[in-house]
Amino acid sequence: MAKRHGQEFWRAHLEAWHRSDLTQREYCANQGLGEKAFYRWRRKEREAVASAQSSLTLVPVSVGAPVTGSIRLHSPGGWRIELPAGSAPWLADLLRHLP
Repeated sequence: MAKRHGQEFWRAHLEAWHRSDLTQREYCANQGLGEKAFYRWRRKEREAVASAQSSLTLVPVSVGAPVTGSIRLHSPGGWRIELPAGSAPWLADLLRHLP
């Protein structure tokens, strides 16, 4: 019976493959990995990325005169970003260019 590997094993291999200049087939051959398993974990990775992207919601904001302090962004998922208050124009431009 084939040895089963978990999520961390495949995450490490997918990251290494992304950094390589190899095709999926070449990477699997070089690492002794089964192509079907690699493709299955690659599909799971793509689905996770698509799911994360589809769950983002942008809301309109207005940016006023510069203020001292910082800008804090918090997500329902738990991530937090804190930027200097002078970053507001840059942040607004970034948000306008997100898909």
